[in-house]
Amino acid sequence: MNVPRYLLSLILLLPLMLAGCAGMNGVSNSAGEYSLPPITTSPTGESRPGAFVWHDLLTPDVSASREYYAGLFGWTFRENGSYTEIYLGEQKIGGMLPIKPGEGKPAAAQWLASVSVADVNTTASQVADSDGRIINGPMDLGARGRGVLIAGPSGGHLLLLQSKSGDPADIPPAVNSWLWNELWTTDLQPAVDFYAGLLGYQHKTVQDNYVILSKGGQWQAGIHKIQDKAFAGRWVPVVRVADPQPLLDKAESLGGKVWVRPGESKGRPDAALISDNQGAMVILQRWSADTKSKEAN
Repeated sequence: MNVPRYLLSLILLLPLMLAGCAGMNGVSNSAGEYSLPPITTSPTGESRPGAFVWHDLLTPDVSASREYYAGLFGWTFRENGSYTEIYLGEQKIGGMLPIKPGEGKPAAAQWLASVSVADVNTTASQVADSDGRIINGPMDLGARGRGVLIAGPSGGHLLLLQSKSGDPADIPPAVNSWLWNELWTTDLQPAVDFYAGLLGYQHKTVQDNYVILSKGGQWQAGIHKIQDKAFAGRWVPVVRVADPQPLLDKAESLGGKVWVRPGESKGRPDAALISDNQGAMVILQRWSADTKSKEAN
């Protein structure tokens, strides 16, 4: 996806000096194999290593999560065994998986992004040498392909995926679909070094607290240095919306929480930070596809 310079209004947006947000529970680190549907509706034969190609919501209450996102974005859902596929119109854009709380602990939902790799086993073998850690895998994922769940030196779960059906086509994101992903960390350089070394990203510092990761001349993700450790160590997805402001009352009425409203940080009017009714954080961003530009290496 070609991400425009206009996206800097998102990148430089959020002072995450907040308190009281529900903590994230880790994904199970038990080894195993899982049967998940493919990430494309039909095989593409296309591989885009380094691209963020999929998002899964790990949630303690799939039914409640479906109600929330249907009401907020108009997403629809199709059950595929214990897995729930997410659709925007006829386009499959993600999925939901049920999670169980640990003993004595409440389970908060979290979005888990998948990044395309050419060979999972080869990439996984490099994780520990790059100061990361393997949480689960490498493992077979049925029709989805093969994956490994990792965390970088700054934390933040990410699934490295070798898709059996190929990767989705690189098209401009539709309104109410995925636009961007960013990692929040208190220590910027180790995170930059890890992902650049592991996934072959080029990187560019746009301010002291933000680095753009790119590959093949295209922006792929951002790494944001924050001050509050309570919010660090997580990847946060961004949804493109027509206008974040009208969605905020709806988000709250559906049981979610608004953390940062448009214009509350550095006078930026185009983005908001929310959490859904199960605790998963999402950034809402207005973006005009007419302002696309390609970032040079």
